[in-house]
Amino acid sequence: MDQEARLIPAIQVQTLGEGLQAHRLEKLNRYETHLDRKFERTLAMLLKLKQLRGG
Repeated sequence: MDQEARLIPAIQVQTLGEGLQAHRLEKLNRYETHLDRKFERTLAMLLKLKQLRGG
């Protein structure tokens, strides 16, 4: 019960949408976008190579 009582302020902050600060996630979001694009290019190349091999 004591531990739960200590976590109440943090839970309230998250409930109000203040737990995550969007500006701190911007760098992570850019990195994710970069990886998504790289994955799409790699997948397209693999599919093209498969097609060229007659598969």
